[in-house]
Amino acid sequence: MTGGPVHDAHPEAGPGWRTRVAVASLGGVGVLLAASTVVWPTKVVAVRVPEVGDFTKGYEQLIWSWGREVVYTSDGVLLDAFSGPDPVARAVLLVVVLLIAAAGLVARLVRGGRPGEVASGVGLALALATVAASVVQRLSVDDRTIGLQPGLVVVTTTVGWLEVASVVLLVAALAGLVVPVLLPRVADSAAGAVAGVVARLRQRHALVEATPPLVATLMDPGPVGSGRAPEVGFSDTPFPTRADGGARPPTDADG
Repeated sequence: MTGGPVHDAHPEAGPGWRTRVAVASLGGVGVLLAASTVVWPTKVVAVRVPEVGDFTKGYEQLIWSWGREVVYTSDGVLLDAFSGPDPVARAVLLVVVLLIAAAGLVARLVRGGRPGEVASGVGLALALATVAASVVQRLSVDDRTIGLQPGLVVVTTTVGWLEVASVVLLVAALAGLVVPVLLPRVADSAAGAVAGVVARLRQRHALVEATPPLVATLMDPGPVGSGRAPEVGFSDTPFPTRADGGARPPTDADG
């Protein structure tokens, strides 16, 4: 038996466990947001005001992060001739990468040590590289410069912005995994600063709860003819309780 605290030996206690939970949470949410791009498009290129004589009356081109493109008219008719082929292999690659990242995060959460760190690090790096490449390609290419067509509108969908948020979360998760290994002093300083802020917030909350509320009371005016007017003020002591459970205003006899 050792004289140290028992909770330090527990695998689910201490700052290491909290760091693993934080990394798994950030990475898990990032993977889920990136998975939405498999189903829904991230960008829409639309022509709201078609050229004169254009039989399509405008169109909308839906673009997925993994390369799928579908074109509809403004009336909702699918234009097969303008729709590109579905790169199913890229979609499968995206799904496989996200599954590897999810498995690595589970391994890091369940099993600590070097194997869990390596598995989660590889998975997060693969997912970040895949999703970030899609985001960079989408944001760096301006479809309006390809053809000077009037009424051309480029819209980033809600899923497209979720993809950007996924990159931010994956970067944060990977940093939380790598920084403690490569820069332990920086990680310790950051953890100490966060712990200090949390302690101050808890202390302030405890002081607020310990402070009794101020109660506005109407004091007893005294006997009739005494000439003393009733006093209104704040008291740190609440009303005494009557026998029936109600509050009784304080009198001169109370203090």
